[in-house]
Amino acid sequence: DTVFFHPLLIHGSGVNRSPGFRKAISCHYADSACEYIECDNTLQSYISKEVTAIFKRKTGIEDARFQDVWRIKSRLVQGERINL
Repeated sequence: DTVFFHPLLIHGSGVNRSPGFRKAISCHYADSACEYIECDNTLQSYISKEVTAIFKRKTGIEDARFQDVWRIKSRLVQGERINL
């Protein structure tokens, strides 16, 4: 099952006290057997660099790669962990 929420829905995340608006609530599902592909020189390379930079700043792990970020953030829902 997948549940989608409208961004104006009242939820338990607390009040947004920033001057901007809450941009998204998202959830990603992937089969544990899927494989990571390099996204260098693609449109995805911009988000890859941004996410990796934020991760490095927050964790201090300077040699982290984009695939490492997703591997660390991933949680197995059911079955066996294979690639991700």
